[in-house]
Amino acid sequence: MAGSTGKVLEGVFALLDQRTPLTYNRGTAIRKPQSLSSAQLLRDLQHVFAASQTFAPLLREMKAKENQSKHRSKRRRMDNDNVFKMGHGGTLDPMATGVLIVGIGRGTKFLQNFLDCTKTYETVVLFGKSTDTYDVAGKVVASASTSQLDRGLVEEKLEAFRGRIKQVPPIYSALKIDGMKAYDYARSGKALPRELAARDMEVSECFLTDWYESGKHEFRWPVAEAPEQEKAVFKKLVHREENDDYTANVSTEPVEDSRREIEGTIEESSQVQKTVKSEEADQQAPNSLSKEEKAALHTHTISGLAEEAADAPAARVRLTVSSGFYVRSFAHDLGLACGSHGTMADLARTRQADYSVASPTPDGLIPALDHTDIALGEDVWGPKITKVLEAWLDKNPAPITGNTNYRDKHTFDRRPTSQARRDHGGVHHKRRNSSSPEAW
Repeated sequence: MAGSTGKVLEGVFALLDQRTPLTYNRGTAIRKPQSLSSAQLLRDLQHVFAASQTFAPLLREMKAKENQSKHRSKRRRMDNDNVFKMGHGGTLDPMATGVLIVGIGRGTKFLQNFLDCTKTYETVVLFGKSTDTYDVAGKVVASASTSQLDRGLVEEKLEAFRGRIKQVPPIYSALKIDGMKAYDYARSGKALPRELAARDMEVSECFLTDWYESGKHEFRWPVAEAPEQEKAVFKKLVHREENDDYTANVSTEPVEDSRREIEGTIEESSQVQKTVKSEEADQQAPNSLSKEEKAALHTHTISGLAEEAADAPAARVRLTVSSGFYVRSFAHDLGLACGSHGTMADLARTRQADYSVASPTPDGLIPALDHTDIALGEDVWGPKITKVLEAWLDKNPAPITGNTNYRDKHTFDRRPTSQARRDHGGVHHKRRNSSSPEAW
């Protein structure tokens, strides 16, 4: 087993999330091919890291702080699912794969930076139908011919999606208007009290990487059809979008109560810097469920897809975009631009900020740790994550304060030592404030 370096490792790293949760059998981590929530993935990491030598120094430090704080706060005691302070910089939807930014220890304070950064996606747009969610996990709301589509037409239409564009969020989203979620209006057949606000987006990269003729791919449509009232709402929406004056009339004021940002099927919370805990039910009874039972609650599969591949063409597109970009809306808009319908059949986040899944890793970027390495044991993942976190610590050293242990070099007490007084001319300088860089 990999040995500890003795350092307290914390910071930010990236995980290449392949949506394959870990189960536990006689202490061994085993992969199984099911999709997994980001919360459950972090819960798995908590278990693996808690038993590791790599994070043993951090665990000792956190337990010491926990013991010291017992008599001063009502802070919740650590449990098996909440050992380390850990969070992520943008949730991956269960049907998505790719980069998941993870912060551990002091790294959680930096996660907010990953909400407002550029990201690269690879998505597959399946033409011919639209669903209520704009992806294949939803219900079909409209169909259209694809006979006019070919590679050349799609490449031509993609030109309009490059540069600075305005994008309207999908009506089937969690954005709130007058306190009600947009998709609740659609599913109840109610008209929106006002249009969803168009957002300014920057698309620095948008090009076709693969074109799939009908019968040359395995992407499938959902079987379920949406109720007629939802289809009627969708038709009205499409009619407005096809109106030449629609874009000009869209309000650019912020949507009321829109506190969550959804990117494609990737939802990012502004609270990512908080410690990731179990879901609400788990918080009420953290030890009432087994690891397997908790994993089952957060394991998802895309069900209800047709047995046969869709009889329609599909396109794989690479996008590098600004924060807040809706990949699902892009798939929908591209389908309409091509005189048909389109929905998202696949999504991968290949880069977020400086973290990338590309192999070999391009110069200047940081490689993501493959989720499959976690299942192979600490001898595999330990050296890799140590290298990334040591580099992070070099760039983000722990602040030195008068009452903080500077872990690897010195220990500062409230009162300076005799040698320290001599080094400072015998003067005991008082700290000005808690953020002052001086030790005293």
